[in-house]
Parts: sequence; C-alpha cells; structure tokens
Amino acid sequence: AAAIALAALVRRWHEAGAPAGEVVMVAPAAIGLLLAAGALLLAGPPRGPAATALGGAAALATAALGLVVVVHHLVEWRHGYPRSPFLGHHAWWALKSSPTTGLGLFLLGTSLTSLALPRLRRWAGATAAAALVVAVTALVGHAYGASALYARNPWGGTAISTAVAIGAVSVGVLLADPTRGVAAVLLSEGPGGRTLRRLLPATLLAPLLLGWLALAAQRAHLFDAAFAAAVLVVSLIVLPVAYIVRQAKAVHAFDTERERLLASERAARAEVTDILESITDAFFAMDRHWRFTYVNREAERLLKRPRDQLLGRSHWEVFPGPAGESFRRQYQRAMAERRTVHFEQYYAPESRWVDLRVYPQADGLSVYFHDITARKLAEERLRESEERYRLLADMIPQHIWTTGPDGYHSYFSRRWYEYTGTTPGQTRGDGWMRLLHPEDRERTRARWKHALETGEPYVIEYRFRRCDGNYTWFLGQAVPLRNEAGEIVEWFGTLTDISERKRLEEELERLLQKEQEARAEAERRRAELERVTESRARLMRGFSHDVRNPLNVADMQAWMLENGRPFGELAGPQRESVLRIRRSLRTAIGLIDDLLELSRAEAGQLDLVLVETDVGRLVHEVVEDFRAPAGAVDMVLQAQAPPGAQVKTDPARIRQVLANLLSNAVKYAPGSRVTVAARPDAPGGPGPGSWLALSVQDTGPGIAPDQRDLVFQEYTRLDPGAQPGAGIGLAISRRIARLLGGDLTLESEVGRGCTFTLWLPAASGG
Repeated sequence: AAAIALAALVRRWHEAGAPAGEVVMVAPAAIGLLLAAGALLLAGPPRGPAATALGGAAALATAALGLVVVVHHLVEWRHGYPRSPFLGHHAWWALKSSPTTGLGLFLLGTSLTSLALPRLRRWAGATAAAALVVAVTALVGHAYGASALYARNPWGGTAISTAVAIGAVSVGVLLADPTRGVAAVLLSEGPGGRTLRRLLPATLLAPLLLGWLALAAQRAHLFDAAFAAAVLVVSLIVLPVAYIVRQAKAVHAFDTERERLLASERAARAEVTDILESITDAFFAMDRHWRFTYVNREAERLLKRPRDQLLGRSHWEVFPGPAGESFRRQYQRAMAERRTVHFEQYYAPESRWVDLRVYPQADGLSVYFHDITARKLAEERLRESEERYRLLADMIPQHIWTTGPDGYHSYFSRRWYEYTGTTPGQTRGDGWMRLLHPEDRERTRARWKHALETGEPYVIEYRFRRCDGNYTWFLGQAVPLRNEAGEIVEWFGTLTDISERKRLEEELERLLQKEQEARAEAERRRAELERVTESRARLMRGFSHDVRNPLNVADMQAWMLENGRPFGELAGPQRESVLRIRRSLRTAIGLIDDLLELSRAEAGQLDLVLVETDVGRLVHEVVEDFRAPAGAVDMVLQAQAPPGAQVKTDPARIRQVLANLLSNAVKYAPGSRVTVAARPDAPGGPGPGSWLALSVQDTGPGIAPDQRDLVFQEYTRLDPGAQPGAGIGLAISRRIARLLGGDLTLESEVGRGCTFTLWLPAASGG
C-alpha cells in the first residue's frame, strides 16, 4: 500500500494532475494511505512507548483526513456550495478525494486506532472489514462499469490503485493479530482453517466473475441488462439454496444418528444396571481416585449406607482409619498389577468377615464381595474341646478333617462320608486323593506338600467325587496346631462346598465380560456422538460463513436493481420481481442464522451474559415491541408482570425466547387474546428449588396431545402450509432455556389455546 501511494505522489509531482478522463489516486488519498501503512507497521510486535504513540498518531491522522473529505462532500451536497478554493483547484497536492475514498480512509484510521488501544482492539476487525467492503465496492464498479462507483463525476472517483491500497491495509489489520478473529481461523491448521483457505477465494471471486460474464454478454448484445441481472441474481440464489438444502439434509442425518446412538447407550446402561442389581453378591465400582461410581442394592445392605452417601465420595473418606488399611493394600495391588485379587478380610468396626474379589478395569476397580462371618466364626470355635469340636463338626455344613504333623489323615466328619459314600478305612492316609478330580490331583499334592514342609496355612480349591459320581467344587483350608515349643502337632482343615459360588463366579465372569463389552460399546458410542456433534458444529460454522457471502452479494445486486442502478429505473413488474428476489434472499439468510444458532445451542456454545435482570420490565418491553404485529392480526396483547421481579440471567436470550413465542402466536393464533406474565416463586418448576415462570398464553386453536412433544423437535411444523419457517425456533428456545438452568414447557387444550412457560431458577440464575 505504501509503494502504491508513493508512486501516486511521484506521478502527481511530475504530471501536475491526471490525464483528462482518467481516475487516478490524488495526493490527499496517497498521504492518508502512507499514514495508514505506517500505523499498521507500528502496530506489529511491541516496539516501545514512542513507536506505539507514533502509530496511534498516524492512525488518528488517517481517520481525521478521511472524515474531512466525507464532511466536505456532505456540506456540498446539502447546501450546493461550490468547490472550496483549497480543495478545488488542480494543484498536484490539492485535488479533492472522492467520498468513497474518504470513507475508506476514515474506516482505516478508526480500525488502526482501535488496534493500538487494547480496550478497543475488538472493534478493529469490524471497521477493517467495513473498509475492505468500501475497497471491494470500488473494484466492483471498475469491473462492472458502474460509473457511479468509480468514474469522474461531480463527486470524484475512486482509482483502482486507491481501492487496492485500501484493501491491502484492511487485510493487514484483519491479520495483524493471528490469535483471534478471522486471522485465527484462516491461519489455523485445523479443518476450519483449511476449509476457509480453500473456499474463501472462490466465495469472493465467484460473484465477481459471474457478474463480469453477465455484463460482458450484455455488452455483446446477447441479451438486455434486465435479463443479465436476472441471470446473475438467479445463479447466486440457486447455488446457495441448493447448498442449504444439502446441508440441512446432512444436519437431519446427524440428528437421527445421534438420537439412535443415545438410545442404544441408554439401553446398554439399563441392561448392565439390571444385571448388577439382580446378582446375589454385593458389588461396587470405584474410579482411579477411589471414588464410588456404582453401588448395587446388596452392597447398600452390607455396607449399611445408602447409595447417595457413597456415590462420588472416596472409599477412604467413607471407611477411614486403620480398619481399612488391609483393604487399601489389596485394592492398590489389583490396580498396580492389573490382575484379579481374591482375599478374605475381617472388618473390626462391623465385626464382620467378608470374601472379596477385586477386578481391575480401564477406569478403576470392580469389587464383588459377600459376608462370610458365619463361616469364620464356625472355624474359630473349632481351636475348643475335641468332644464339642466333633459334635460341631458333624453339625456344620462344612466337612471337617484332621491330620498328623506328617499329613496322614486321621479324621473326617460324618458329612464327608455321607457325601463320598465311603468308609473311614477307605479315605484315611492318602486314600482321600483317589476321590479328587484327575485334573486336580497333581496340583493338590504339590500344594499340600508345600504346606507340610513350610507350616504355612493350606488353602486350595478342588473337586471331589460325590457318591453319585458327580464332582463338586470345594474350598480346602487347613491350619497347623503347634505346641509350646512351636512344633506342629496336628493340622485342622475344612472342606466348604463352593459349587454355588463357582457357578456364580462363572456367571460373574460372564457378566463382567458383558459389562466390559457394554462399557466399551458405550464409550465408543459416546465418542461417536461427540464426533458427530462436533462435526455438525464445524459443518454449520463453515456452512454459515460460506453461504452468507454470495447471498449478501446477491442482495446488494438486487438492491441496486431496485434503486435503478446501474441500468435505470425498472418497470413495475420488474421491480416487483426484484422485491420478491430480495425477500427470498432475506429468508435464506434468516434460515442460515437459525441453523447456526441451533448448532451452537446443541453444542452448548451459546454465549451467555448473566446479569441481574428486572424481568417485569423486560416483559413489558417485549410486549410493546409486538404491539404493531399483534394489531395487524386483530390480536389483543397484554402484560402481567409485577415490579421488582429480579433474577440473574441473560436478558438478550430471554428476549429471544419471548419474541419467538410471541411471533408464533401472531402466526398461528391471530384474533386471539395473548397474555405474557411473570410469576416469581411459581410452583411446578422442572426441579427442586425456587423458580420464576415467564408464560405466554393464547386463546387460539391449541395443540392436540399427540403433537405437543413434536413442536420442540427440529425441522418440525404441525401445519407446513400455514406459515413460512424452518421449524427450529422452539427447539432453539428450549435449548436456551436449559442452558440457562431452566426449561421450556407447554400446556394446551384443543380449542382453548396454548400456554408456553419459560422456567428460570430464581436463586442461582443458571
């Protein structure tokens, strides 16, 4: 931009004016662009207070120069004053700039000033974009031959060089801060940046190329100006509308898939929960931070605590002290070694023995346990007199046995012989091993030998043949009895039928596998859902950006035709056709905005500004805004809102929801009575706590019961032929209500009207 401006000054110096009929950059424009270029250079990385002050001064000078030019033109236009002696003569340094150039310089100076001031930096992009529009408008004038935009005339013209320089500095301001705004998206390596870099050139050049081709064909007398404009406008409508329809179908497909995934996830979770609630063992799950994430009914009973006192809390917070230390070591072992840990533990505070199996999971631990206190007490009362011991041994369900210090079996309880169908002589010594399952014999012999050699307690699970020939799983346990010298004098052992436990363990293993598969599937579906939602959000953001530009260009072209530019006043039918085109364009742009708003709401990305709000005053303001539309359809509109009803919320979003509800009432309940009311501390809110209700009640036709849930679904209209619209207004409104911490509900009776209620939390404000 600086090079172009310097070249223009040199040319002015040598030629002392422009050739007749030629539009070139004048000295004031060149000076303003030099100042703007210098200010942009000084707005780069920090260069010290002096450089910052100098850049700000250059930016203010640019804005002041542009403002003087614009004001001067306005004064001449208003009063018909002749050109001033200073700006009107033809000295190389004093030729007057055009109003377009003056506006561009003013916007550039304003954007550069905002860029230099941290508090105003957010406005730099908007004013720079406006300056870029001015430059592009001048270039469009040159390309299309619109003399009102560039040629010499009483207002002066904007040269191509001036427009290019203004556009260059504008782009520089837009890209000055690569961490925010358009620059952040354009320079990013993500899908948004790549999509923008691919589509932006085509989006900017396609309307210019289409317009130039239409203009060239018109100049070649292939068709007249009106037909050329119509071809251009129709092309710029058909292409975006086709793209809109395509994207809307994609959005609908995304929604359908998302709902299917959610339903499948809910079903999988419900199945896993039913399984865990139906098993006889107590079960709970913990995450990696030892917090309870699930507790079944049996665990509630054994732990003597309801779920709501366990879920989300640390195991060591609920069960503190030394009594839980042994549990901690076993849990940590399972977590660290990533393998199943089985142990029995006494818990002193409850005077209870428990048998636990701990399974490591990807996100924590699953623990199955049951009460074995009765068994443990029975075993302890066996270290009593032999008479009582033998009597007890014959009564308890376990099989009791004893051996000498060498392992020779000398005693089995009566139940053992009943179970095996043998006699004492057949199982004494090592005769009992003949009743073992063949697959368990070597393992049992090695374990028993190790216990005899080391004196360690003997624990094993094995199968014995019953008298009918079938095998049953038993838990074998034995401890040594020592004399005062520490020598083993006898071994005391038990056989506990664990066939039911084994069956349950197999069932638990199967359920655990099924749970793991269900968790993995739920995680996959959750990830797929997040991917689909994010993909939809990215699609809608790119879609909105890509489609709005050509629609806005088309609307500008239609506006020019409507106002007789550049081909003169249109006939009545032609003008009506152009008006219909502009209405269609505005409808398409509104549809794009609604789709983008819906995408943001679904992704939870709507901007909320929560402030203390007088909802009564807000209700009256919204009602007054709709007086005219309501009167046009003979609707009686009234507000019932007490003064001083305060709530912390986003007033702009509340206005949006109420405006949508009143707009629907105007469309679908003309001639009815509509009441907008605010009720603090209203009963019947969507949850516990204090609620404020904002209701819109009409006396229109009402909605049938089987259609009430449909009105909140996207792209659903109960009467598609009645009024135009995309059918997503109520869906957006409900999402806004839920983002604010409340809800949007409907009550209706056919023939007696509808009542939509916006619930807002009165205390927290969302």
